[in-house]
Amino acid sequence: MITIHKPTIRTENGKSRLESSVSIDNFSGVLWFEVESKFGPYLCHERGDAFLVALLNYAMRNGHDITSEAPIGEDLYYRLSTDLIPALANNSKVLHLTKITAAVDSSILPNAQAVGTGISCGVDSLHAVAQESNPNFPRHKLTHLAFNNVGSHGAGERAQKLFDERRALAKKFCEEYHYEYVEGNSNLQDFIPQSHFLSHTYSSIFSVLALQKLYSVYYYASSGHKYNSFSIKDSEKYDSGLYELLSLNCFSSHSLKIYSEGGEKNRFEKLQSVVKFEPSYKYLNVCVKQFHNCGKCEKCVRTLVAIDALNCLEKYKTVFDINYYKQNRSYYYTKLVVGTLEKNEMYEGVYPLLKNKISFVSNVRGGVNFCLRSIKKVLVSILPKPIKNLLKKFLKKRSP
Repeated sequence: MITIHKPTIRTENGKSRLESSVSIDNFSGVLWFEVESKFGPYLCHERGDAFLVALLNYAMRNGHDITSEAPIGEDLYYRLSTDLIPALANNSKVLHLTKITAAVDSSILPNAQAVGTGISCGVDSLHAVAQESNPNFPRHKLTHLAFNNVGSHGAGERAQKLFDERRALAKKFCEEYHYEYVEGNSNLQDFIPQSHFLSHTYSSIFSVLALQKLYSVYYYASSGHKYNSFSIKDSEKYDSGLYELLSLNCFSSHSLKIYSEGGEKNRFEKLQSVVKFEPSYKYLNVCVKQFHNCGKCEKCVRTLVAIDALNCLEKYKTVFDINYYKQNRSYYYTKLVVGTLEKNEMYEGVYPLLKNKISFVSNVRGGVNFCLRSIKKVLVSILPKPIKNLLKKFLKKRSP
């Protein structure tokens, strides 16, 4: 059983913190979300909505029901209990049909009518900013950009350091292009450690619902999956973005509409729009390892080959080491071949544009590495753990 106690707001040192004491069986602790004190009046302490969504994915995975001492908004309570929870549980052999126990709040909360999205400066983020700043739709035009520490940076000291470095970039972007900057910090990932890949929709919307008196519209940048990838089958195994057309609709209310942004395009199609967005030339930041783009991690590699395919490398010399890329193209093209053979949707559309530039050697190396990775996956699934670890090390040394 998970119990969410009534949220409170504490303000000190220029920060306002929405917090709730949460009990999970015999464990108790305080879960919190913090913003600058000027946004304190928009924190929603009247309801347990934000905490319910933050804990829901964890509850379903671990067999918990949830009781909230604070009321839950009628729209959220209704859509979770009648749509989202049954849909996910009925299409999974392991997810628990979590029962929610709480009073229902049917009142309309005050709302500042802000329109927001996240500003990580990644491809999805910059696509959302570029697309949703259209002056022809004033009630849907972006006014606020949010940068939140709710899981994407990991957990512990390293996560806090990465968050501290990246927020400076996000804040600078907002100052230069005249958006209101909303910074949120939380202990969510430390409170209930879980895979961000499997739960990012829930943790991100935690920050949105915590500020539901601020936003009337919020765009959640789709994680690179097109709408036709929608699936709720065995959802505990896959990216929570695969079913965000359902989940985000269930998280919305009469006063706050949360949209899935960019799902009509795959990652490469989004990048085709982003390379026309001039701010991306000095702000694009995709690296999963460090603050500056390392150029070698999976996200950097697939972004660089895609930019290469679009003949836009020189535009991004401020944020990537383009000379290094050019000197090591065979390495990157080998990675592209492997990703294409694996039918990785993040590389979709790139290979056809570069295939005439890819050498015979890179194609062969990519094919060999694809075979090695395939063999590795099969063997790792059937071998004892000590042998698995040795095999992983052996094959890793031979990967490009």
